[in-house]
Amino acid sequence: MRRFSIALLLLTVASFGWAQQNTIEDSLTWGNITPSLVEKYQGMAERGHSAALYYIGRCYFNGYVLPKDKYKAVEYLGRAAEKDQPEALYLLGQCYNYGLGVVKNEGKATELFQKAIKWFEQDIEENAYAPYYLALCYSYGFGVKSDSGKSISLLEKAANMGNTQALIDLAQIYLQGGQVPKNPSRALELFTIAAEHGNPIAQLHLGYSYLDGEIVAADRVKARDWFQKAADQGLPGAIKALQNL
Repeated sequence: MRRFSIALLLLTVASFGWAQQNTIEDSLTWGNITPSLVEKYQGMAERGHSAALYYIGRCYFNGYVLPKDKYKAVEYLGRAAEKDQPEALYLLGQCYNYGLGVVKNEGKATELFQKAIKWFEQDIEENAYAPYYLALCYSYGFGVKSDSGKSISLLEKAANMGNTQALIDLAQIYLQGGQVPKNPSRALELFTIAAEHGNPIAQLHLGYSYLDGEIVAADRVKARDWFQKAADQGLPGAIKALQNL
């Protein structure tokens, strides 16, 4: 059974009492990548470590530290996907679905998504990113029939397991309304939980919430504090927000 190597765990959020551990997926999703981490995982990737291959593929895909290069991304993601690395299967599926770094092939994309879904379903009780990625599959109809209700239910599950990205996605759903009744107060609560658990993207959202004063009373001091917390983790958008404050 495939599992992330313990060597790839970056830190544990034990002080918050949540089940989730911050893994390479958190680092990639949060966008606070450092050159030293990239160098570390490049070495592991060259030794064939599946999660490290995925990490480097994502770095090339998003332009994190490494130059943005969809072709290089597909190369590394493909090597990881051959080892059934679920997140690599999912992202490679997107590459084929949209023609990013490869010739567009929706049939191949569906095949990759369905392989990823099998792994996510197997890991759903143990890995907080498993229900999160399943939620995305049901939201966009990747490898399954789209189902917004099931997607939201899976986001709730991922959030309860400690997935801060799921908290952010739920917050945005409550801000926009439509799939659920619009509820700005609930959105603020979800952003706050994710921010307090260290997610720099949530901290950035919360900073702008206090700056704009649309869903909470405007408070430039609190806005600066949250921007600073995110900037301290290297989030470019937060650094820019502080400069513009």
